Amino acid sequence: MARGRRAVLGAMAGAPLAARAASLPVMPVAITMGTGQPGGGFSVYGQAWGQLAQKAARISVSYRASGGSAANILLVEQHAAQLGLAVLAVAEQAWMGQGAWTSGVKLQGFRALFPVFGASLQIFAPARSGLRRLRDLDGKRIGVGPAGGAGAVLAAAALTAAGVRPQLAIDGLYHEQIELLQKGRIDACAFFGVTPLPAVRAAAASGGYNLIGFERGEIAAARRALPGIGPTVIGRDALPHLSAAVATIGSEAIAIGAASLPEGLAHAVTRAALIHRAALLRTLPGSGPARLDAGWIDRSSPVPFHPGAAAALREAGLAVPDALVRG
Repeated sequence: MARGRRAVLGAMAGAPLAARAASLPVMPVAITMGTGQPGGGFSVYGQAWGQLAQKAARISVSYRASGGSAANILLVEQHAAQLGLAVLAVAEQAWMGQGAWTSGVKLQGFRALFPVFGASLQIFAPARSGLRRLRDLDGKRIGVGPAGGAGAVLAAAALTAAGVRPQLAIDGLYHEQIELLQKGRIDACAFFGVTPLPAVRAAAASGGYNLIGFERGEIAAARRALPGIGPTVIGRDALPHLSAAVATIGSEAIAIGAASLPEGLAHAVTRAALIHRAALLRTLPGSGPARLDAGWIDRSSPVPFHPGAAAALREAGLAVPDALVRG
């Protein structure tokens, strides 16, 4: 074996320069990014990040308005997109082949690039309905946002884990589901995304809605059932007419890239987002930044970082253990 390996290396050393250059990764000139539907945070943030990525990496970025987290991971897996956005709890399901949407298949053609913002489950119902607590949703009809989004993947599972079984959980576009809610066709909406989701903020501006939170035991039950989920709080100032902070569950939203992305490209698009982090978050009023302090990284997550992204994160002063980097 050793002799054969030396022979291969010797042949490479003597090969013409053009032949060796042909074996190097080719930088793409055009790539596709999976984002999300109007009314969600991914559609806004993705295009703002894409514009920065175009300048930083000198590439052309087109956008695919998918359903969200799960759909974006599938697009990358199918080589239909090279960049995307996803909630970490959904990314963990993909990596481990868990959740009904994966059909037991481990989807590992993507890598984490950088944390984007904190995402949460935002459940709301008309005030006139009298629905105020999570248990009030038992046997009710709820809208969970676009097919392929984090809400469609996580909301019903989180409710079931907390002992609440909706009569029906339907997916659809954010604005369409809010319209169904206003018409009484569904009883509540349970959307998962940036806090607050633009569609939720717009609906709350008119008043007349109750934001429904989780009690401590319900949060614990959801965490046991859904890896990557943790407790979070929707602040009083996050939504118009909100009289008090509301406890709920959440997960980090992350940028993802294809495992096959050249390291230089992954580095450039990650670095651009880190440099302009504050400006990117201003595209989503009221949203909070992802955690980037000393303990920013979730070492228990199975989702690895792209080597090019890890280099950019380390240059920004963020520790990324070698064990969490995978080419």
